[in-house]
Amino acid sequence: MGLSENEIKILKFLLEVKKRVNVDEIEKGANIPKNSLYSLLQLLKDKGFVKLEEEERIIYELTPEGKKRLEEGLPEDRLIAILNGNKMKIQDVKDKLGDDYNIAISWARKKRLIEIKNGEIIPLVNSFVSIEEINALKNPENADPNVLSALEKRGLLTKKEAKVLYVQLAREDVSIKPAITYLSHDLLVSGNWRNYEFREYNVEALPPFVPIGKKHYFVEFLEKLRDILKELGFTEVTGNFIEEEFYNFDLLFQPQDHPAREIHDSFSIPGSAKLTDYQLVEKVKEEHEKWWKYKWDENIAKRLVLRSQTTAVTARILASKPKVPTRVFVLGKVFRPDTIDATHLMEFHQLDGLVIESGFSFRDLLSLLKEIFNRLNIPQVKFKPAYFPFTEPSVEVYGHFEKLGWVELCGAGLLRPEIMESVGIDAPAGAWGMGVERIAMLFLGINDIRDLYSSDIEYLRSRKVEIEW
Repeated sequence: MGLSENEIKILKFLLEVKKRVNVDEIEKGANIPKNSLYSLLQLLKDKGFVKLEEEERIIYELTPEGKKRLEEGLPEDRLIAILNGNKMKIQDVKDKLGDDYNIAISWARKKRLIEIKNGEIIPLVNSFVSIEEINALKNPENADPNVLSALEKRGLLTKKEAKVLYVQLAREDVSIKPAITYLSHDLLVSGNWRNYEFREYNVEALPPFVPIGKKHYFVEFLEKLRDILKELGFTEVTGNFIEEEFYNFDLLFQPQDHPAREIHDSFSIPGSAKLTDYQLVEKVKEEHEKWWKYKWDENIAKRLVLRSQTTAVTARILASKPKVPTRVFVLGKVFRPDTIDATHLMEFHQLDGLVIESGFSFRDLLSLLKEIFNRLNIPQVKFKPAYFPFTEPSVEVYGHFEKLGWVELCGAGLLRPEIMESVGIDAPAGAWGMGVERIAMLFLGINDIRDLYSSDIEYLRSRKVEIEW
């Protein structure tokens, strides 16, 4: 039966001491860390070399104060050392002992080491060291119980019950042979192989688990979306999470009394913005009042919200009067009040695309969307007429999945002329937006949207490295 190097160390120590010992003694004698000893001793017990017995006993440990007194000396000992056989004024002693003065005086009186007369401290001994107490602090196991009790009351020791493991040899005829794994030429020639035992091979043992580094599956999905759009000539743009209602709603021809602008559909942020493009503000105001037939309020447009749609970034791109042709997309988080459950989050990703090209038609938009979803491995796509405040004509896009049937993927359309006139762009523009998480769930086989953001390390390790596209 093969023995490891540390197992041999333990057995040699036990053969030397020839008595029952505890784990602390083995730690010191065999020079093996205690956290490794317990498993080694259990192995030796299973191999029939040792007996293990667990007993409860009282253990004393030094408190921080006890460690300080062991290092500096007890206050009463320091007092006698300061007096050095001579009387001293109380104030002089206080100055030397500081915070320890009261403790030193109290214990020195109890031990009849001093007396106080006429404002002076008079030593009754020339020198003194509390030998019993110091030794008890150094080695509580062998100290007088009365001394230990006194030190505990002084807050220098703490007492607790602990289980102690005792070890002794199970038999005296212990044959110690180190174990080896490989048989070398030298061992064969010299005959030293007789002095060793050979470790057995467990051919059924699994290799050690080595976690590999890999991309997070949802991050990988987002990167795939980016790659598809970049391959189609799009440039990624970004925007701020905190947005003005002007760009989140007004510029997108969404009236100020629209339900989506209520507090239960958008997160409001304290404060207000400054609308510096006065010409654009006037054009937006004009279009709203002309077509929606209400008094447009600039103060409402200045309010701040957490952006509820990435189309707000599209609105800022439009306001910047980009050169024609332009193809851009934004992939980022949006925020909406909602109850978190298996299909809803309060913050999630949206993908918005924008194409501004001369002669760009509704048919071109539908063709582009079919190509995007075909590259996402969704070849079967159909379109259904829909309504959105900022596009006309508008469609909802559906994709066919084998197990689920037809599933809504995104909304799209040509931007309304009221928007294009407001920003002063004389070219048609197509736009679309999709919620990313729910599409990711379909591809990744996830039934709970919260698993896209799981921090469970075992769950994350169990995910496949690659996505089937």
